[in-house]
Amino acid sequence: MRPLRLMLDGFGTYRHETEADFSDVDFFALIGPTGSGKSTLIDGLCFALYGTVPRWGKENAIGYALAPSANSCRVCLVFELAGDRYAAVRALSRDKKGQVHTTAARLERLDASVPASAPLAELLEASAEQLASGPDEVKARVQELLGLTYEHFTQSVLLPQGSFSEFLRATSANRQRLLVELLAFGVYKEIGQRARDRAQRAEDRLQAAQRARDELAGATREAEAAATARLAGLTALAAAVDERLAALTGLGQRADQALRQASEARAESGLLTALRTPPGVPGLAQRIAAADAMVAAGQQRRADAEKLAEDAAAARATLPDKSRIERALAAHADRRELASVLERQHAALAASQAAEATLAQDVQQAGRQLELAQAALQAAQRAHAAAGLAGGLHVGDDCPVCRQLVAALPRHAAPADLAAARKAVGAADKAHRAAGTAHTTAAKAEAAARSAADGTRQRLDAVGSALAGVPAETAAAEQLAAIEKADEAAARTSRESSARRTELAAADAARAALGEDEQAAWTELGAARDKLVGLGAPAIGAAAVGAPAIGAAAVGAAGRADLAAAWAQLGTWAAAEQAQRSRRQPQLDAAANDLRREAAAAADALASLLAEHGIAGATEPSRAPALVAGHRARAEGDLQKLHDNRKHAARLDQQIAAHREEAQVAGMLGQLLRATSFERWLCSEALDSLVTEASATLMELSGGQYELDRDERNDLVVIDYEDAGARRPVHTLSGGETFQASLALALALSRQVIGLSAGMRDLNSVFLDEGFGTLDEDTLETVAATLERLAADKDRMVGVITHVATLADRVPVRFVVSRAGGTSTLRKERA
Repeated sequence: MRPLRLMLDGFGTYRHETEADFSDVDFFALIGPTGSGKSTLIDGLCFALYGTVPRWGKENAIGYALAPSANSCRVCLVFELAGDRYAAVRALSRDKKGQVHTTAARLERLDASVPASAPLAELLEASAEQLASGPDEVKARVQELLGLTYEHFTQSVLLPQGSFSEFLRATSANRQRLLVELLAFGVYKEIGQRARDRAQRAEDRLQAAQRARDELAGATREAEAAATARLAGLTALAAAVDERLAALTGLGQRADQALRQASEARAESGLLTALRTPPGVPGLAQRIAAADAMVAAGQQRRADAEKLAEDAAAARATLPDKSRIERALAAHADRRELASVLERQHAALAASQAAEATLAQDVQQAGRQLELAQAALQAAQRAHAAAGLAGGLHVGDDCPVCRQLVAALPRHAAPADLAAARKAVGAADKAHRAAGTAHTTAAKAEAAARSAADGTRQRLDAVGSALAGVPAETAAAEQLAAIEKADEAAARTSRESSARRTELAAADAARAALGEDEQAAWTELGAARDKLVGLGAPAIGAAAVGAPAIGAAAVGAAGRADLAAAWAQLGTWAAAEQAQRSRRQPQLDAAANDLRREAAAAADALASLLAEHGIAGATEPSRAPALVAGHRARAEGDLQKLHDNRKHAARLDQQIAAHREEAQVAGMLGQLLRATSFERWLCSEALDSLVTEASATLMELSGGQYELDRDERNDLVVIDYEDAGARRPVHTLSGGETFQASLALALALSRQVIGLSAGMRDLNSVFLDEGFGTLDEDTLETVAATLERLAADKDRMVGVITHVATLADRVPVRFVVSRAGGTSTLRKERA
């Protein structure tokens, strides 16, 4: 993380907006008097990232951020990290109760193409993506980007006053947690977890494959051989079934033929037995005569009714159209109704006109009263103005009205009551408006009444025009009564004529039905003989069967006798033929039964053969080939499934072996990386590298007296070569010696963090706010040279806060902090 720009406004001692530009700085010093705000500048950098400052003691004590007299503050930090540019912005405000709240907090990724030296507003406007919003979210995302918690940031990047030696004096457990986070050693924990997850997934796949393999336990070589034998047996059975079914089919056909012959003989006997002469043939002539008489009488009654209907229709034709007379009577009624409505509307209009005239007079009277009140008000105002003007005159002055010299002061009586005059004007104006409103309402009512009367008059005139040339109301009523009477007579005679026609039609239908019965009798005789023609029925006389239809009037006794004789002739033949066929029926039935029993025995034998091969359900022999084919197809499917299952089982065996190996390898790796000893070993290796470099630096700083080392518990110790190489805890060092050891360790950590984290951490900045004044001149020279070497790496920023002028003079860039007028200011200088 490398700061580019820092802006403070209302933060701590910076009451006014102040900006520090680090974009072109690699090595700088913050200098100025005690209390001027040097450490506050570094506090602002920490606050922008994490929302808190080490000096506050509590992480949530944000009230210390505001300048004492400020009600709001804003902090903005623009920084670069791993090639990307970011902006962290926070704003606070103080409410009426004095409580401080965060009003804004955001973290954004900026467009890095904008020059870092551009105005801060331009840098912030080039926002490419908002990463977090809100104080907690911003802090969490900063920790994610930097890979450091607030606690570890203040132990490795920002080394504030009072906390400079925390990394040196930390317990081995706390130092290990920092190294794990700072050097991204947590990746091994993640790898271990992923390995354990992978082992679990492999174990799950192993179990699933094993379950699938267990389900294929029946896929053996023996099962496959049995399935092959089953298929061969069913193939042979299919040929045998086809052969037997062919023989069975022949027997069935012969049995069916014999059965049909017996059934046909029985049916023919039934036809012969069923022949009967219809019972209605003898009385047919008598019914025809009675029907003829009814037809003749109906024809006469129909003619009489039709004559009456024609006379009634002629009488109605002489009268006018009924609807025209009804419309005339309706128009007469409308005229009477409209005349009555118009009379009422005229009365209402007269009343409205009278009311409007009265209210018009009221408006005029109210207007005159308003004018009088306004005149009285003006007079009172003039009187008041004159009295007021006179009261300000002095003898010898110029009159402000006439511009003449005032010789003597005028005397004015007490002016009228101006408030009473104004009240009178208001009352008169209110009365005038009320009268105007009432008059407007009355005028509208009068206009509405006039409009309604005009509309009714127009409708009345239209009805009168429509009644021109129409009979008078009394004459029209008489015509309507005559029309209704004629309509009733025409309807009555029409109904009577229709009834007579219906009656005649019924008589004709009855007569026609008798003729149809006669023809039907002959037709029925022909149909009965037709059924027996195939059995050898004899021909009937020419006058009967095949003769044309005979009319009802021509039917006589000879015709009736011929019909009866024809029926008797056919019946005699049928009786003789039925007796002959009855004697042959038992022989046909016996032959059919013998063939059916033989076919049933063959079907039972086929069913037994199927049962021997485990095939059931052949209720019909014809289904046997399909059943055998179905079993054979299933046998083929079972055999193919066994082939496939054996291949699948072989693949599952390979998968089970592969999954077992993967689970074992991943599980072993996960267990190894889970062990705390592995993390301790990693941190020990990193600590050895840090201690080696820090020891070299400490030897320079201490003039060869001190060297750092670690014990078997990863606790840091110091080796004192002026005490025969004695090893002692680091907390036994003096203040100046502690600063030297802490500085050496901090510089080593800053230099090695990228390499030790395999490039996963890019903390290329370090800020030191501690203890340079405790160093002697030689040690200070060594510290300055060490810092210069560290800052010579152009990819690293080093910042120090110091009161030591000798050190400040060697730093190429200095930010001079001063305090005046209650606020801190900042000035950038170059050596």
